[in-house]
Amino acid sequence: MAHSDFADLTVDDLQSYYSDFHKDFHGWRPRGATPEQWRDRGYLVAQINGIHDALDAMKKTESGRAELREAGWVIDDEPEVIDPREYAEWCADADAEFLGRMHSRYAGEAV
Repeated sequence: MAHSDFADLTVDDLQSYYSDFHKDFHGWRPRGATPEQWRDRGYLVAQINGIHDALDAMKKTESGRAELREAGWVIDDEPEVIDPREYAEWCADADAEFLGRMHSRYAGEAV
């Protein structure tokens, strides 16, 4: 999953972003990239998005969230709060649709 193409960032900005983000996630600065890779926008964006993907995967499990919290990441576990009025409207619409189908079915009309 691509999180961003980072079009507004220069290659220098991407290098700093990647280096800092990698250190925050792994605990050390990235090593092993060739000079060509280090200057390649696509490579840097792919590496950054790879870390985002790893974070997203960890957030999906309780153990992953616990590991991230232990490492100092702030993870929001709060369930999404649904506005009661929006929910009531949604329920009313769903009920009306269902009752309309049932009426059509029992009245012999095509659904």
